[in-house]
Amino acid sequence: MSREKQFSEAEVLESVADLFASHGYQGTSLARLLDATGLGKQSLYNSFGDKRALYLKSVECSVARYRAVEARMQTAPTGRAALALFFDHVIGKCDSIDPADKSCIVAAGLLEGVEDPLIVQPLRAKWAGSHEMLRAAVERGQKDGSIRNHAASAALADLLLAVTAGLRVNARAEFGKARLQQAVDLALSVLDDA
Repeated sequence: MSREKQFSEAEVLESVADLFASHGYQGTSLARLLDATGLGKQSLYNSFGDKRALYLKSVECSVARYRAVEARMQTAPTGRAALALFFDHVIGKCDSIDPADKSCIVAAGLLEGVEDPLIVQPLRAKWAGSHEMLRAAVERGQKDGSIRNHAASAALADLLLAVTAGLRVNARAEFGKARLQQAVDLALSVLDDA
């Protein structure tokens, strides 16, 4: 007879996602995983699979955290307002005292250079999803007149995605909220160029 699980898989994934965001795939050892979850090796592997499977589930968990932000962006009155909501969220995370909030598991994973295609492909797909979210907001703003720059929406989204990743690095470098906001304001001013 199997014993009933005494832990919440969702809570474990939340803590493991933070661990991977802070330390990366390669920098997160089995010992760190066991310490963060309070589980034994066998319980961890029986519930989540190997380290790769746990990492990929953690990526999904971390990305799911942004769904509420995406939903709020959809209800924003303009495309420009949607982008402002997104960057307010990112700056709020970057200003957190929690190191995991200052990191993006997807950006960190791509920068880490893991060569396993079973990891790289989902990370690239998630990054492309973020790009598409920003591109759609830019295009919406171009249509509703809140964004006057008529450069290709994909190119403007490239810029905004690069700013997003840079904010995470600047946060780790302890730039502070005011400097992060100044960088966002400057980046968003590009959208006003006619």
